[in-house]
Amino acid sequence: MSDPATAPRVILIGGPPGAGKTTLGLALAHRLRRSSITVDTLMIAARAVTTPESHPGLHAMGPHTEYFTAGPPEKLIADAEAQSQAGRIAMERVVRAHSTFREPVVFDGWQLRPAWFAELGLDNVASFWIHIVPSVLEERERANTEFLAGSGDPERMFQNFMARSLWHNEYIREEAEKHGFPILHQDGSLSVEALCELVLSSAR
Repeated sequence: MSDPATAPRVILIGGPPGAGKTTLGLALAHRLRRSSITVDTLMIAARAVTTPESHPGLHAMGPHTEYFTAGPPEKLIADAEAQSQAGRIAMERVVRAHSTFREPVVFDGWQLRPAWFAELGLDNVASFWIHIVPSVLEERERANTEFLAGSGDPERMFQNFMARSLWHNEYIREEAEKHGFPILHQDGSLSVEALCELVLSSAR
């Protein structure tokens, strides 16, 4: 088990929706005896104190069943990038704060981008990026019947959502490789425990 005292103060976990980022983040936080933060929680708070007029990027996505059923993949990708960019300052501020005077954390989210943290250049922040085999991601999302429930056309919703997720999967892999960040290749055989070991063996 990695010594919490020697691990970076902030460990980032990025990757596409459905890749297992939050599950891994919670497991790492437990192992390191620290808190876990997911970007989705920040986005909920940010939308609560903003409006579509003041911060359109934060409000680009509507109720998920209608949104993913009606939206073509091109719009879904553009909206996801708009939300990610709109939340960038908040995400970077959180990372900076926890890398200095606030408690160490594990921070996960599909909105995170490798280039941002390459630019920050913080020695006590380590990032890991999940790249998942497309067939494994599709199988996971097919099984997520609660997510698809309520759509007037569940198959269309699934295909639109997957097109965005698979685009994101490759985008993050390419960006992580470009900046030399570790990539966690999930082919479906790696347990959460195995992923923890990969992270903790590198994040020292």
